[in-house]
Amino acid sequence: MVNKDIEIIIEKVKEIIVDVADFELNVNDIQNGKDSIKNLGLNSLGIIRMLVGIEKEFDVEIDLEETESDILASVEQLSLHILNLKHDL
Repeated sequence: MVNKDIEIIIEKVKEIIVDVADFELNVNDIQNGKDSIKNLGLNSLGIIRMLVGIEKEFDVEIDLEETESDILASVEQLSLHILNLKHDL
């Protein structure tokens, strides 16, 4: 069940990233474990919009200080963080 949950979260996070990007970006261009979210080309406003979108979509609260840690290392890492937050509720 966790594997299915993480796959769903990863795909939704990718969709949110594409939605907030102010440039042409395709979901298929984002690799789960290889692309750092910070290196995808989102500016600081894009990252904030992404985090707000994630908070609304998954009904979680992401501490902005945590964004300086490894949670933005990849879509997969961020998705695992979201899954952990949801299980803590």
